[in-house]
Amino acid sequence: MAVRRPFRRSRAEPPAAESPSSPAVAENAEPTTPAPATTPQAPADPQERIDGLRAWVAQLHRKLAVRTYVGAAIAVLALAAAAVALVLTLDLNQDAATNGDVQSLQDQISAVEQSASQAAQQDVQALDRRLAELEDEVNRISTGQTTTKRELRVVQDDIKELRSQVSSARSSSGGGSQAGQASGQASSP
Repeated sequence: MAVRRPFRRSRAEPPAAESPSSPAVAENAEPTTPAPATTPQAPADPQERIDGLRAWVAQLHRKLAVRTYVGAAIAVLALAAAAVALVLTLDLNQDAATNGDVQSLQDQISAVEQSASQAAQQDVQALDRRLAELEDEVNRISTGQTTTKRELRVVQDDIKELRSQVSSARSSSGGGSQAGQASGQASSP
């Protein structure tokens, strides 16, 4: 069964430029006689025409259904995108910080900076005091060591002097040194 489309020119009809109503002119500009008009084909069976129209309408219906489906899908997607955008916008508005929030945070940061600065200054002052105390103690110990060294030298000098006196006393009295030795041995444990 052949599908015919309505409102189409049949192949047997001449094009508009070669229609029999316009006089034909040859290349050498001499008028020629018009060609005889061809006889149109016999009209098709009405049932075939109706079937052709039905096929054409069915095809048109399918195209329209596809376009409607695609249009509806695009509309649903656009509506969903708009809903998502609206939800995101509302969420961002709720999460957005106001000028008051920012000012409050700045005030809190300033307060924390001041307290941290004061605490650091107090710590530095305490360390300075402790360091001064340690320096005083080191100076006191150093002075004590110097004094002890002087006393030790004095004692060592006294011992040397006593030894020299003992040795000179021994050398000046020969018998007395034996008696001194005996008395030194008796006194030692």
